[in-house]
Amino acid sequence: MPKTTQIPAPSTPSTSAAASAASTRLARIVTETSAPAVLVGILLLLQPLLSPGVIWGQGIVAALFTVGLPFAGILWLKRRGSVTDHHVGVRTQRAPILAASAVSLGIGALILLLLDAPAALFGEIGGVFIGMMLCLAANLVWKLSVHSAVAAYVGLSLLAPIPAFGAALVLLLASVTGWSRVKLGDHTPTQVLAGHAAGCLAFAAAMLLP
Repeated sequence: MPKTTQIPAPSTPSTSAAASAASTRLARIVTETSAPAVLVGILLLLQPLLSPGVIWGQGIVAALFTVGLPFAGILWLKRRGSVTDHHVGVRTQRAPILAASAVSLGIGALILLLLDAPAALFGEIGGVFIGMMLCLAANLVWKLSVHSAVAAYVGLSLLAPIPAFGAALVLLLASVTGWSRVKLGDHTPTQVLAGHAAGCLAFAAAMLLP
């Protein structure tokens, strides 16, 4: 019987290319949902449920001045072309943003003082301030991952107290956030790990606050 020749099927887009595109889309979703403004905003808005004596108005003020107004300022600067994107991906553009955010946080703290907010809330925003200063110092000379720093800090503050699997949730949040930053090419693994270390250090320092 004569040998038949098989005709190759028409070429289709490679499975690996499709998988890579899908993982990139997932990384973008993770990066947006785990952005510092989102995570810190959630942490502060939930303080009335997490810290005794904190009322909703105080939580809203804390979130507004710590992340709300600074993020609005970033969007305004982006519209003017003063920053490249809302994540401030260029290292040299970060120092003024972090410094202005610290000033806004300080104004919010003064308002909270007038509102007689409890020490627990000041401890939380104090930890965020410490994290800002660590990231500011690092970003003067190196592009540390602020996403990763905030994911580690918020994870330890918000998820670690959950019984049984809190530590696993912290690790998951930090790891997935770090993966998204590397996948999108915004940071190297070393910059992500340095961010995690900064977030853990800020959390440890916050534990020493009254």
